[in-house]
Amino acid sequence: MTKFKILAAAAASTLALGGATMATTAQAQPYHHGYSDSRLNTSYVNHLGWKIDRAREQGVISWRQARDLHMQLARVQPLAWRAQTGQARPWEVRRLEHVVNRIDSLTQGYAYNMRRPYYR
Repeated sequence: MTKFKILAAAAASTLALGGATMATTAQAQPYHHGYSDSRLNTSYVNHLGWKIDRAREQGVISWRQARDLHMQLARVQPLAWRAQTGQARPWEVRRLEHVVNRIDSLTQGYAYNMRRPYYR
């Protein structure tokens, strides 16, 4: 009977260690859940400041809207790094995505899809 208890204790400890290892591995994985937006990286988020300024200069948005967008962008810029490295929580990714979508929609066409005038 004691051999059975020893084997049962060894099996339980092995399962416990295996479960802890799997939990640690799962926590280290980036947050994707089947959806990955390529705009949620530091390079693109830093580029959004340029888009805001160009839209303001072209008269697409007012200076107040530009100021508000710059403030929102400054608040979520640290989240871009966390999302890019997989350290962001799901609600942080959704917040970053919301701000990026808002800035893109308000500055539509000023980083791409815009015909530039040709000067001779």
